[in-house]
Amino acid sequence: MNIDLRNPSYSYFFGFIQADGSMSCESRGRGRLTIEVNSDDQEILEYIQKIIPCTSTIYTRIRDTNYKKEYKSSILRVYDNKFRDQLIKLGMFYGKKSSLIFPPKYSYSEIDYFRGYIDGDGSLGLTSSGIPFLSIVTSSEEFANAYLNFIYKITGKVKTSSPNKRDKVHNIAVFKEDAQSIAKVLYYEGCLAIPRKMEKAKEILNWKRPKTMRKIRNRKRWTHEEDQYIISNSIEDSVKFLNRTKQSVSMRIWRIRNSNK
Repeated sequence: MNIDLRNPSYSYFFGFIQADGSMSCESRGRGRLTIEVNSDDQEILEYIQKIIPCTSTIYTRIRDTNYKKEYKSSILRVYDNKFRDQLIKLGMFYGKKSSLIFPPKYSYSEIDYFRGYIDGDGSLGLTSSGIPFLSIVTSSEEFANAYLNFIYKITGKVKTSSPNKRDKVHNIAVFKEDAQSIAKVLYYEGCLAIPRKMEKAKEILNWKRPKTMRKIRNRKRWTHEEDQYIISNSIEDSVKFLNRTKQSVSMRIWRIRNSNK
């Protein structure tokens, strides 16, 4: 039994279960992989069932949740011990895994892997004001860094992220043309994806910037050295030395002070 993550379907599957799957382990090698989705998305479980190289089952259940009464979900379960051993070797975990996950250490299809994760636990589409967006939330530092590097390779923009103070999670979002660039790469024609999210990707790609919406080009990122300079010198000196506007320097100082509270 071999799960080759160079295969786009397996890479997608692995990203999907890291986001939306769980594994349990019991005595004498017993245990299972469980993937639960909204019943409207059962089609993706049926495709995954076809590519899994062992026996699996799909069933539905209805229950009350904190968010909805009589929530109907579809669940895929795999009990095969050798299959679970393969997933562990590739980087899956038993029990709670959200802060532990990392991209595979072996060769894998990066585009399909991240699409699987986004399908499992990401968001994309248009905001209430009609702006394209694509976002993920993760408590894994290693995964966050890998995804930020992926964004850089697609958009050419250096994006940073720090875990928030309340939940210690990274909330990484891209908007407008950047969201379009990433959605175009991730949701290519004929790829394996949840149909509902493929439609959201199409909405993103069909968006056109209104003529009245100003576009900021080549935004200059602040460095640690620049931050140290502006908190040690006057605004006027910082403007001249760093070739920044007074508004930019003032806003940066305000952000630094508030982030340290």
